[in-house]
Amino acid sequence: MYPHELAMGGSQINALELAGAVRDVGHDVFVFATKGVLLDKVQELNLPYIEAPQSRFAVDPATTRKLTATVRELGIDLVHPYEWTAILNTTFGPGLSTGTNVVMTVLSMDVPDFLPRHLPLIVGTPALADMEARRRGNIHVVEPPIDTIFNKPRGIAASRQELGVNEKTCVISIVGRLTTDLGKLGGVLAAINVVDRLLAHCDVTLVIAGDGEGYSQVRELAGRVNSSHGREVIRVLGNVLDPRAIYDAADIVLGMGSSALRGMAHAKPLIVQGRSGFWLTSSPETEEQFLRGGWFGAAGEGEAELEEALTSLVSNPSRRELLGAYGRALVEDRFSLGSAAERLLSIYHAQLSTPTRATALATSLARTGIETAKFRLVMKLLENTRAKHPAGGS
Repeated sequence: MYPHELAMGGSQINALELAGAVRDVGHDVFVFATKGVLLDKVQELNLPYIEAPQSRFAVDPATTRKLTATVRELGIDLVHPYEWTAILNTTFGPGLSTGTNVVMTVLSMDVPDFLPRHLPLIVGTPALADMEARRRGNIHVVEPPIDTIFNKPRGIAASRQELGVNEKTCVISIVGRLTTDLGKLGGVLAAINVVDRLLAHCDVTLVIAGDGEGYSQVRELAGRVNSSHGREVIRVLGNVLDPRAIYDAADIVLGMGSSALRGMAHAKPLIVQGRSGFWLTSSPETEEQFLRGGWFGAAGEGEAELEEALTSLVSNPSRRELLGAYGRALVEDRFSLGSAAERLLSIYHAQLSTPTRATALATSLARTGIETAKFRLVMKLLENTRAKHPAGGS
């Protein structure tokens, strides 16, 4: 299993939890990745770990050499990379030099066009699978798995005591990366502004866990809001390796992707965040939209939409309880880790038993090589342009 990095993130956590689940049914599973905070989770799951070099290029020679050597030394039958940099390193490493079987996963909402087309591709939603089927075959859906035994309600009072949060306040929680990717940072900043306004007529506390390039911006805005109210109404905790208490202490969870599902696993009502101001409460009425397109959205009304959704839930405890029970039942029924591991193993077995035609392999690799080079050239030109004309410059 080759996560693209071990920084905190949904794709990486999914890869590690599935690695543990596949190992638990009798297979030898190793994790190959650069060091990061999730190394603790690798060790917690008792998975053998091979450290990958820090990549400097889209196809990094040091990484492909070490990955290929590892495959040979350990007698690896199949490599499963997550996200495009790991996929390219695997494709042009052991996939090319040793003919090792490869299955690739992309859990972001956009699949790069330059990825190889001779390999099976796993995505996280039926809608994305349908979109990708227009340009490639061998598409599979494995929805983000949740360990429902590990992620479950433990007692709101104990969790609030652990975090030092007032028992009587209405707690809104966000757990996720503070990055511009998929509009995550913008959503967190919007939530801070909305909570600032909600405090005019109700007692609420916003708890934010996560790190990334937007951390200082979040801290700065939270500090201004806290100062204006004379108390800590916005708590910014930074990176939290085990965020279960943050979910469990909440009355309402805001989030997208796997973080959204973990919130529901803790029996909390969920408001789903997307890019471009999207906010929508998860409910039986909106279930079909999220099951098809993922726990995400593309466009909305921004802070006004979030404020309306939060106001409705903050003022209605019985509605919160009903939606929390609904979410927990949905995750148990559809997103269990065991079911996802079974689905993944069926994809592995199919790949191991299906030889790749030489012409299809050559065509796919040539196309990926050319398209990746074009992509890197465009990215380099953009970097040079930004360096010459920085934001705010002339």
